[in-house]
Order: sequence, then structure tokens, then C-alpha cells
Amino acid sequence: MSVIYCEVDKFYVSKLSSPGRRSLTGMGEMEVDWSSLHVLANTSELVSEGLLSLSPASQTRPSELPRIFWDKMLEMRGRDAMLVLEKRLRATDLDPNQGRLSIPKLQIRANFLSSEEIRTLDNKEVITVSLIEPCLEVRHGLQLKKWNYQGGAFSYVLTKQWNAVVRRFERNGLEESSLVQLWSFRVDGDLCFCLVNLGATSAAAAAEHMATHE
Repeated sequence: MSVIYCEVDKFYVSKLSSPGRRSLTGMGEMEVDWSSLHVLANTSELVSEGLLSLSPASQTRPSELPRIFWDKMLEMRGRDAMLVLEKRLRATDLDPNQGRLSIPKLQIRANFLSSEEIRTLDNKEVITVSLIEPCLEVRHGLQLKKWNYQGGAFSYVLTKQWNAVVRRFERNGLEESSLVQLWSFRVDGDLCFCLVNLGATSAAAAAEHMATHE
């Protein structure tokens, strides 16, 4: 099925090919002015039905990264922030026996990997990355891997040091159903991540961190 990509002031509408789904246009792909799409005002409904998806360009605005994390990224001389994933943590993400944060293919919002990095992961090799934790501490030595499943599905996973991030509950506040965002950025071309816990616990931990470093 094709998906509508929403730009800042325009929609790019593609013909829906799945049977039983309503088609928003009978013509392949066409460009439509935002002002003419009053019928698409309820975008949340369209997103939930899989008919509307924000384009990567509109999803990766660095200004949406909370200011304290943005400042931390700049302190590291980071750039090119992209929102990779927003999800609620599952029990398996917090299980020390699993030891990984899952980044499912279908939930990825941006093309955050270079061609070389994709080849590395496809070859079952790992990429060592650093992570800004929700408490704003920087943890080094995490590994990004690709896990393949039957039928062509796959997930990327953050491993190795992930359990250490989870164990710091009093600072990071990560628990089952916590809503988190995973952002990618680059430091001298190297891939790094930033994990934002959108819950109040993370905000309190970040505020405490800032207070102790003033």
C-alpha cells in the first residue's frame, strides 16, 4: 500500500493499492495544495489507519528535540539530529536477559544510517555508538545490531551497555510503557544516539542533573 507523505505546506498523494481501502485519488501520484485538503483535517485518524505518514524531512526537525538534550548534543559537537523512533517501552526492552532496546523496522521514522553502515549491519557486524541517556549522562560502548526475522522483517537493536542504562531507574526512569524517543546525530561523522524519556521522571532527573552542574 502506498502512503501519503505530508510536507510542511503540501501533500503528496499516492494511489492506494490495497483492496478494501478508500482511495484519496484515482490518479497515480499528484501534488495537492494544503489549502484544498480540508477533508484531510483529521490527520490523526489517517495516521492511525496507515493512510498518512509524515515525511522524514518533517519529522526530523532538531528544534523538536528538548532544549537540554539539544544543548548536550552541541556540547559534544554533534549535528544532523533525526528522530528515529518514538515508542512505549515493552517488558522485553527492560529484561536484563534480553539486554537490548528494540528498534522495529516499521516504527523507524528516518533514514538515519549511511550506506556503509547499512552494509555493515547487513553483514552481521556491529556499530559501536554513544548514547545520551535521559539523565543527560553520555554512555559509550553500546552496540547497534540488526536482527533478521522470517519473512524479511527485521529490527535494529541497541545492546551491550543497554542494561546499564535501564538499571539507572532513579536517574532515567525507564519502566514498562514509558514513552521514549530515540534520536540519532553525528559527531565527526560517527553515529550517536539520544534517548529522551517523555515522562515526568526523566524531566525531573534531567533538571537535577542540570542543577548539579551549574
